Amino acid sequence: MEQIINTNAAQFYCVSDIQQILKIGRNSAYKLITANDFPSIQVGKRIIVPVDRFNNWVDNQLTGKGGVVNG
Repeated sequence: MEQIINTNAAQFYCVSDIQQILKIGRNSAYKLITANDFPSIQVGKRIIVPVDRFNNWVDNQLTGKGGVVNG
């Protein structure tokens, strides 16, 4: 069975999306995105974050299962 992707729903966040969601600055966003435990993907020069993996990462931060990134 072929999976249909809903193009109306965002599948990935970019760095500026992460900035807005977490209410952090640009430098903090890039530092976070390059952290080992953060779920980012580099595609060419672009860095993207899968929405579902980001949500899991946030949940892990809230439950204490993830590493904390200090700015």
